[in-house]
Amino acid sequence: MDALDAFKKTFTDNSEAQKIGLKLRDIVISFFPEAKESIVGGAKVKLALYTRNGTNNVLCGIQQAANDTCMLYVHHVDSISHERLKFSGKGKHAKRIKFENASDVMEGDITWLLKQVNENAPY
Repeated sequence: MDALDAFKKTFTDNSEAQKIGLKLRDIVISFFPEAKESIVGGAKVKLALYTRNGTNNVLCGIQQAANDTCMLYVHHVDSISHERLKFSGKGKHAKRIKFENASDVMEGDITWLLKQVNENAPY
C-alpha cells in the first residue's frame, strides 16, 4: 500500500472529511517536501503526522473528526491572528483547526499557517 492509499484509509471513503484531508495533505506535502508522513494511533484514532528530522519532531497532523469534518493540528504555534483560521479546543502541544467543507481550505491560509510552524519549529 502506498502512502496515499494509507492516508485515504484513515478516513471514511468518499466523505467530505476525506476530501478536506486530501486537500490539506497536498498543501502540507508541498510546503514540507522533506517531511515524513506516518499514520499513527491505530484503528480508532488514525492520525496522519508530518515530522522532520526524526519521528518525535512533529510539525502538524491531519485527522477525521466528528460529523464528517477534518482537523488540522499544528505544533509550535501558540496563537494566531487570522480572519478565517480559528483554533478550536485547548491542546497542550498542538492547536487544531476544524474544517467542515473542502471549500473552506484555502491554500494561501494554510501556507501562511505552515510558515508560522516552520519559523517556530526548532528542527
